Amino acid sequence: MKLTDAVSYGDDDNPSLTLVIMAAGLGSRFGGDKQLAELGPKGETMLQLSIASAIKAGFSAAVIVTRSELIPSLEARLADLPGGFALQFCVQQMTDLPESCRETVQGDKLAELTNARRKPWGTAHALWSARKLVAGPMAVINADDYYGDQAFALLAQGFQQRPDKWQMVAYPLKETLSDHGGVNRGICVTQDNLLISVEEWLNIAWQGDNLVGSHLGRQGQLSPEAMASMTCWGFTPDILDLLGDALADFVAQPGQAPNSECYLPAVVQAALSAEANAKQVFVSQTLDTWLGVTYPQDIDWVKQKLMELLGD
Repeated sequence: MKLTDAVSYGDDDNPSLTLVIMAAGLGSRFGGDKQLAELGPKGETMLQLSIASAIKAGFSAAVIVTRSELIPSLEARLADLPGGFALQFCVQQMTDLPESCRETVQGDKLAELTNARRKPWGTAHALWSARKLVAGPMAVINADDYYGDQAFALLAQGFQQRPDKWQMVAYPLKETLSDHGGVNRGICVTQDNLLISVEEWLNIAWQGDNLVGSHLGRQGQLSPEAMASMTCWGFTPDILDLLGDALADFVAQPGQAPNSECYLPAVVQAALSAEANAKQVFVSQTLDTWLGVTYPQDIDWVKQKLMELLGD
């Protein structure tokens, strides 16, 4: 299987749908590459299960944003995809930044910041890295999560019904936690099925009877019924220019901390709050099970759940 250039199928009434999979993470808490973990009933990775769900929903292409050393293993695992489905790879590189960064960060400072990085620039940068390979509506997910068939069907239906709107599929927060440590989630507020706000909360975990997490450096309490963004988005291509602008601002300020990340929900929130041309994001809540592995201790439980859901 070879890498391909950007492709576009479909027509104006039924545009081609591309699945962008963010698979460049280092898995620091997991202790390895979650992208390659064999968790499905037949040894499938989460990435393979998501692509299978996307194909059922009518998606015609996938772009995998990853690290160069993972591409051979991913290619081998995805060698049996249907012939009409276009697979593309994109390497997320530290030095691949908007040209405007050279205006906001002067002289050799940009190279110094890049060399000091201990991890990629974040999920906003991961999606921006795929800008040359996506020409139409796109769904955006994590490689190491299981979303269920309904999430992709909802996104596909949403693009047919509301082709100019961004989308998100949400899950109840209480169903997305780990018994083995804190997790990071985008917490959402909605009105009339439209997203009002999404904020990145860190290290969410139960403390006794209270569900607590950290937002902007301050600890707070969360409702177990809150709607959580599990990085299951639907975007039109205009997100890419906004990502470039956000990255330029990020690199000039918070990005100067080596462990800081430019989060995709932060870019969405800025687009929602824009004084001019504010975006609308339609929110669907799925009843399907979401599963993910944050810690090694999650593996056995996730395997058991996937066997119950997908096993013969």
